[in-house]
Amino acid sequence: MQVASLGAHTFGFIWSHDPAAAIDAIAALGCDAVQLLATPPHFDPWAEDAGRTRALRAALDRHGLKLLALDLASSDINLASPSADVTAFAVDAYLRAVRRAVELGSPAVCIGSGRRHALFPDASARLMDGFRRAFAAVHADAARHGVRLLLENHPQGMLASAGQIEDFLARECYDDIDVIYDVANAFAIQEEPVAGFARLAPRVAVVHLSDTPRGAWRHDPIGSGDIDFAAVAKILAQHRFAGPVVLEMIAPDPAGGISDGLARLTELGWRFPFARGV
Repeated sequence: MQVASLGAHTFGFIWSHDPAAAIDAIAALGCDAVQLLATPPHFDPWAEDAGRTRALRAALDRHGLKLLALDLASSDINLASPSADVTAFAVDAYLRAVRRAVELGSPAVCIGSGRRHALFPDASARLMDGFRRAFAAVHADAARHGVRLLLENHPQGMLASAGQIEDFLARECYDDIDVIYDVANAFAIQEEPVAGFARLAPRVAVVHLSDTPRGAWRHDPIGSGDIDFAAVAKILAQHRFAGPVVLEMIAPDPAGGISDGLARLTELGWRFPFARGV
């Protein structure tokens, strides 16, 4: 699998690096793209800070990195809450993220599908109407600001599986929304990443890579879990996927974990033209 664009997510850096330092570390690995997790203490999406914006844009420009999207921490927001106040907070958080994306020159914001009641699966249907309205409000605001939404599969979300995402986007006629497909998130719900990607392939704009044991939800270094990355490479190549591949993982040394992951993936047939650190 020849990767056209290699990126890394700042998720693993949020407790050890400020965003500019994370960008420097990611650039040193040879990446040409980055995704930014907008959560304190790393990056507060509620704060409008012109100095921070100038510093981050300068860091991106210095290294020639593309800022693919801003993400919000899924643990802090819920577009599918049964509480109107919680849902309103989540919508406002996304509106703030859209404004930060405009300031930083990011073309997109990653959006999740709320948080379902894992112990009460039947409750999801009752929460869907509220989620649909909240999602539509964020979509309309993003469109007004020229920012795309990228819907990510998430094991705790209302739309956890590839089939649920495909059905929702088609039913709601969201032709302008593409997908971030996270292989570890898929594996956490017992969805085989090969099958999930194949189902969503026409809509997948970004692929997230990290590892996890079967039956668990982790974002571990590549090779430490049970995901078949050789098979993932094969299905991406079959569909001629030409979007960014983003490594998103948690490790004591986040840059080292990404570098080791790139080396392991290279052994499995992945090709990363920008990976100078491998």
